[in-house]
Amino acid sequence: MVFLIDTSAIWELLRTPAAREAWEQEIASKTVGLCDATRAEFLYSARSPRERDELADDLDLSFGHIPVPKRVWAWIETAQYKLTQTGQHRSADVVDLIVCATAVHHDLTVLHVDNDYRAVASVLPEVRQRDVRR
Repeated sequence: MVFLIDTSAIWELLRTPAAREAWEQEIASKTVGLCDATRAEFLYSARSPRERDELADDLDLSFGHIPVPKRVWAWIETAQYKLTQTGQHRSADVVDLIVCATAVHHDLTVLHVDNDYRAVASVLPEVRQRDVRR
């Protein structure tokens, strides 16, 4: 794996054919992974049990599973402390920080369409991020 995808990037790939086409090879070669926090956040958008099942199947076919590290909460506590020191602590919610912790733990780059990840990476250089549109 090379990338850990965020919900914002999944939606961008679904909505924008050019973005989907640009990432088609990476997704097909399973270099883009998904953690359970993003999976849960994405599946929250389902409007029916059937749609949820279809979305879950699509996620499973498209992205490899990346486990959230056991010490995720310790990492988040430290990250929030560092973000607070620079006034950036409200830039990322808990799901964003779980994604960041998972990416750092597995040496992956967060794939997103979300300024929160840029803000976190500006304070925490171990967080690598890339906008899916670039």
